[in-house]
Amino acid sequence: MSKTESTAEAFRYRDTAPVERFAWAPLEAWVAAILGRADVACGDAELAAKFLVRSDARGFGTHGVSRLVSYVDKLKSGEIAPRGAPSFTEVAGALRVDGAGLLGQVVAPQAVDTGLELLEGRGSVVCQIRDVAHLGAVGMYALRAAEAGAVCLIMQATSPVMATQGATRPMIGNNPLALAAPRPNGPPIAIDMACCMAARGNILLAAREGDPIPQGWAIDPEGQPTTDADAALRGSLLPFGGHKGMALAMIVEILAASLAGATHSERLNPEGGVQSASGNLNAFCLLLSPDHMTPGGRAAYDNHITDWTRTYKAAGETAGERLPGERAAQAEALARREGVPLARSVVTELVALGREMEIAMP
Repeated sequence: MSKTESTAEAFRYRDTAPVERFAWAPLEAWVAAILGRADVACGDAELAAKFLVRSDARGFGTHGVSRLVSYVDKLKSGEIAPRGAPSFTEVAGALRVDGAGLLGQVVAPQAVDTGLELLEGRGSVVCQIRDVAHLGAVGMYALRAAEAGAVCLIMQATSPVMATQGATRPMIGNNPLALAAPRPNGPPIAIDMACCMAARGNILLAAREGDPIPQGWAIDPEGQPTTDADAALRGSLLPFGGHKGMALAMIVEILAASLAGATHSERLNPEGGVQSASGNLNAFCLLLSPDHMTPGGRAAYDNHITDWTRTYKAAGETAGERLPGERAAQAEALARREGVPLARSVVTELVALGREMEIAMP
């Protein structure tokens, strides 16, 4: 790609970047074995592996197995706790989850499952998750709830990585959020986004490949626009929609961190620049039951979501041809048939990790 390549062309590049496919079950078992070698308990390693591999299968390659090297490093250093157990208590009508510094892929699904149990006979459950590591693709947990029949909103306050034009250091996290909702005539609607123009994982992949990033994604440490991925990693990500993306990040910060009584300074990088995902983070989850919250129950919910999605799809041949989550569901079905896709640069890193951990990649 040239330095002047358009954003649209960059997105097409990511969609067509060279990949290798790996059989799902052996890849998942290998990821679990690597985590186990990093002292993660067997059941926790298997649970985390399921979410990492499924993230890749659904097209979230920036938040899947590509994060394994970083997670292993943080497990070894103690930044992420390899062992322990989250605790669950009800406080002021909300479910409070203490993640004990564990992997997000271990804590978040247990939090969602516990919330779903409490949702039986109730219209809503508010869940506060404290002291947890990077959740990865937050939409995977919302999807888990939607596949069980609930509407789920989930978000995480991350370390500051995002700023406005001209800033010389990050101001706030890119603070990802997701919503998933069941529907009777197709896969769940699944919306998964961060508040920045592009996820940090996309910039990491560009840096691995030695490729530029599109204009408008990031600024360098001096606050100037940059297309250099390495300079972007030393600088700050830019919010989508200008002040609107920044305001959305603030909403997540309040719900996921301020209400959790988080210590903001613990997530600051004193040297500036975009930090890698760390431990000691907080998240917020809201579970809603169509059976109990919707007047008329599940049937009324199903009728409305069927009607408006039909109207949406009929409105245009391109803009309305897919609902959020449909493309990911198609990608997952393909991955189950033909193997999970991994970028070749990621495969190179994983092969090296396998050698280091003495567990050859399948």
